[in-house]
Amino acid sequence: MLLVFGAATVAGIWATGLVVDRRPRLALLTALTLCAGLMVVLGRWAGEPVVLLGAVALWGGAFGGAPTLIQTALVDASGPAAADVATSLQATVYNAGIAGGSLTGGLVLEGAGAGALPWTALPLLVVAPAVVAGARRTAFPARRGDDRTARPRPGTGAAG
Repeated sequence: MLLVFGAATVAGIWATGLVVDRRPRLALLTALTLCAGLMVVLGRWAGEPVVLLGAVALWGGAFGGAPTLIQTALVDASGPAAADVATSLQATVYNAGIAGGSLTGGLVLEGAGAGALPWTALPLLVVAPAVVAGARRTAFPARRGDDRTARPRPGTGAAG
């Protein structure tokens, strides 16, 4: 399963590279929504080997490009002058999320078993697309250009 997830993640990163400059918001909304749907599938039918294999592959593909899409949105929202700080904070938040998810997952696994893990992840995966949808004007502007310094930052009225 780890091999399938890993290979699908690489494919997801490649697919993200094809769309990240043109449709980052749609790509992230699609990936997050797909991950949420797959948690339902895993929660209900993980005992079926074919379903499990397919769901893990799709999950890897959807999940693979998410960091690239989020980082693109973060750089767009922060602007070039603050991009270094913003991406540093992203790494910190990711590591905190991994630690928190590991702790939560361990507690759920010990208390309720593996079957409860998808249901534990699902609430976050339902909220995440709403956050992305709400960030339309800041992190996912309708029009992205190659020269991001020419676009005014939200709330400043000035370039950069």
